[in-house]
Amino acid sequence: MNRRNILAGVAGASVAALAPSAAFAAVEQAGGPKGGREKVLPAQTSWDPLPAMTGRKLVQIPDVRLAVWDTGEGRRGPGKGQTVVLMHPHTGNGGSWGYQQAVFAAEGYRVISYSRRGYHGSDAGPSDRPGTMVGDLLALMDALGVGKFHLVGLAAGAFAAFDAGLSAPDRLLSCTVGATLAGIQEPSWNAVTTELLPEGWFNLPETFRELGPSYRAAKPKAMATWIEHTELPVTTVTQPPQNKLLWPAIESIRTPMLLLTGDCDLYLPPTRLRELARHVRNSEVVIFSEAGHAPHWESHREFNSTLLSFIRKHRR
Repeated sequence: MNRRNILAGVAGASVAALAPSAAFAAVEQAGGPKGGREKVLPAQTSWDPLPAMTGRKLVQIPDVRLAVWDTGEGRRGPGKGQTVVLMHPHTGNGGSWGYQQAVFAAEGYRVISYSRRGYHGSDAGPSDRPGTMVGDLLALMDALGVGKFHLVGLAAGAFAAFDAGLSAPDRLLSCTVGATLAGIQEPSWNAVTTELLPEGWFNLPETFRELGPSYRAAKPKAMATWIEHTELPVTTVTQPPQNKLLWPAIESIRTPMLLLTGDCDLYLPPTRLRELARHVRNSEVVIFSEAGHAPHWESHREFNSTLLSFIRKHRR
């Protein structure tokens, strides 16, 4: 289970406080063997209505049919001929990328999102053959005729990110790993996760665990839309990774990585993101001010511009 939210990390809060008037603050980040750059982006102060998504269809892969939203081949713009694949959080589904789909498609990208097994519109599949997230991802790309692609995973959807970097590095143009524990199996990493969660955490409302307080206070109507798109029945399918996600394996990945979180994300506050970045060879780090565990909703404008800028740098 990968559900999140609210207390800002002390280190992240102090970085933001040092540059309150800047469009963003950039400080040195000791991430990966070659180091990196960290950006702290400003808080979003207004929100747009959620655009409707298009291109829904069912696609058969081994054992299951998946609900897929596919804009088709991009025809204009810098992303012409390239594909961006969006993998949703546990509180979400393939149809909850309305803030991203049209924006990325307008840049010329083919935008594909899908509900993972058991989520809105997709089969759960046989209980004795749960498959793997990466196996389903690659089978879907094969079914849709996609070769290389940019992978964007958030929260539970990003559990496929490092696993894909190890299983299919030749297929990934870039990888965005957002607001997630990333399926890392290091005992020390998981021990900190356990310590961060108070007793009774999963009895608290999802809106409290997932969305930052600024978003909940400023935009109750937007929060209601988030609830509408996330509180749909889910049949939980536990899919193991294809690889052991330990630090040495993660450090071997060469795919360009964008690591991001909100500074109000309890599961992955900025201090934990920086710890993760130290093990990622080729990474950039971005922190969204006043955002919780759903930066693609809470800071959708900055989220979109950040991802588009990163993806453009890694067109091949």
